[in-house]
Amino acid sequence: MTKNGWLTILWLLCLTLAAGCGGDDDDDSAGDDSVDDDATPGDDDSSGDDEADAVSSASPENDSQVLTPAHDGWGSAACLTCHADPHRGGFIEGECVTCHGRNGAPDRPTGHAIADCASCHADSHQEMNFAERHCTACHKFAAGDACPATADYDVVVIGAGGGGLAAANMLAQAGLKTALVEKQYKVGGYMANFRRGDYRFEASLHAIGGLSGGESKDAFEDFHQLGIFDRLELHRSDPMYRSVFPGLTVDVPADLAAYQARLTELFPAEAAGIAALFAELQAIDLVLNAVTRLEENFNLDDLQILLANPGPTLRLLLYMKLSLKEMAARYISDPQLTGLWEQLVTFLGGGPADLQALYFLTMWFSYHGGGYYYPLGGSEAIAEAMADVFLESGGTLLLNTRATKIVIADGRATQVRTENDVCLNARYVVSNANAPDTLLNLVGEQYLPADYTAKLKQMTIGAATLQIFLGVDRDYAEYFPGTHEIMINETFDQDESYRFVADGDPEKVPIIIADYSVVDPTAAPAGKNVIAMATYLPYDWQETWQYAKGYERYDEFKEETAAIFIDRAEKFLPDLSQHVEVLEVGTPVTNSLFSLNPLGTIYGWANTPEQGTLRRLSQQTPIDNLLLAGAWTFPGGGQAAVISSGMSAAGMVLDKEAAGGSR
Repeated sequence: MTKNGWLTILWLLCLTLAAGCGGDDDDDSAGDDSVDDDATPGDDDSSGDDEADAVSSASPENDSQVLTPAHDGWGSAACLTCHADPHRGGFIEGECVTCHGRNGAPDRPTGHAIADCASCHADSHQEMNFAERHCTACHKFAAGDACPATADYDVVVIGAGGGGLAAANMLAQAGLKTALVEKQYKVGGYMANFRRGDYRFEASLHAIGGLSGGESKDAFEDFHQLGIFDRLELHRSDPMYRSVFPGLTVDVPADLAAYQARLTELFPAEAAGIAALFAELQAIDLVLNAVTRLEENFNLDDLQILLANPGPTLRLLLYMKLSLKEMAARYISDPQLTGLWEQLVTFLGGGPADLQALYFLTMWFSYHGGGYYYPLGGSEAIAEAMADVFLESGGTLLLNTRATKIVIADGRATQVRTENDVCLNARYVVSNANAPDTLLNLVGEQYLPADYTAKLKQMTIGAATLQIFLGVDRDYAEYFPGTHEIMINETFDQDESYRFVADGDPEKVPIIIADYSVVDPTAAPAGKNVIAMATYLPYDWQETWQYAKGYERYDEFKEETAAIFIDRAEKFLPDLSQHVEVLEVGTPVTNSLFSLNPLGTIYGWANTPEQGTLRRLSQQTPIDNLLLAGAWTFPGGGQAAVISSGMSAAGMVLDKEAAGGSR
């Protein structure tokens, strides 16, 4: 699904419908249609079994954590000799370089091979069982302006997050010689897990929708096209989550009819509005799926669906302009009902007054219409499955390889340069790195139209998360009836909830509490659980989380903040603080250090009416053979969405190839 294809179909249809119907022929009564994975270096894990092992505060991109010749083990690859259990088994020796640097490892000479290390160095570090990706992480080329080695590809994809993995997977399957470069030691970006002792923690995913199959072109079809659906073991939750407000607790059904019935039971005076709202949701989903299928493959059946439903088709465009608050007010008015129905804004980083209605509706229906799923092994299982298919299809994966420049010559992207490593010549480049950095730094605004870069600089960056990860020696499954998530709200007014975020009030911001052991029993041993809390606080809160005051103060402040949320969660999970064996805290600073996303955002641009869905950046840049993927592009943030964005970028490359190659 491409942004331009969507726009063309919608505008042509709306012009036709408006001419034939005199505007929006709305026959409902709802209203008028006018409109860190962090860890302390050198931690020997000397904590006792009965206290929390809070290993926080070493992240990449921090010079204070990079080893120097003063280090006692300088020049040694055997990190475990001195650090017997670093970070509770969270890393193996070859991954230490991510935060602590190369520790004196010798450079590769200019012109040295860029891969297949074992063919010449099979005996090196045998006792440590290093993988090839560890060799190239430690043994870089010497710094310099010239390329120390080059390689040629049809396509170079920058960034192995969900969008980059999907693009690379699809291109390799199509037979294009594709390289995927990733600065971290593993694939996934935010689609990742990390381990501490007995516990495996999910870095981001709560649930992924659209996997039940059916009429819509959604994650179900995308996962099959990528060749990963049958590699995943999926758990479907119903109810989806428990929603807690002052004086009201509701287990929210995934099933549409059951959810409508439950809301009607709770708010009988709003029965007519609830019925109209749910009818509208299903009508919008019907025409949305028809538009998507038409863009993929023009057919008369889907065209007839749109022509037979002129009101919903026109309102599809309307909901791009309206906020969620404006859309909801057309159907329901009770503030408690409204707050409950809008609960999923807690996943989107903004209040209803600021969120684009269409963006919310597509996510809402992907869950309630397409299922609320979590994969065994977490989101990393999805990322690893895409990487496996990519490699099986002949792709080249370069981990620990940071892209530093996209070379532009004669108006085309011709090469991707990396930090002290190989230069990759390419006929196409797809960047899943954040869009501002890709366009303004890797490319450079001198190569882009002035109006394009001006618009880019005016766009608003989305929210960043605070996450608290707990490994607990108690089973809390009984407090999560049929679901793994509890959403805690201090008010029914979801806009007020986000004002608490903007004000930096940790006592009142909304919290999502997830017990991942409920949906993935492999996350912790029997009788133990992985509990995670997610919320939002600003990147610059409390002097950017005290980060500039040094790691010790940053570490202390993170634990002080975590204690507030553990205390709040203890109202729902008795004695939680007494059962914590492992504590990790990921702040917006953590997000930024690991992902390089500005302000630590997990959404790309904020999902406002001005920046959501079709109003987001297109995958196509002004440079014909440079494409974008990821949350900064259409259709937006969310794991299924970024995978779709990467597939769209790959589809554009393949279309250009079919037409004779990029201009």
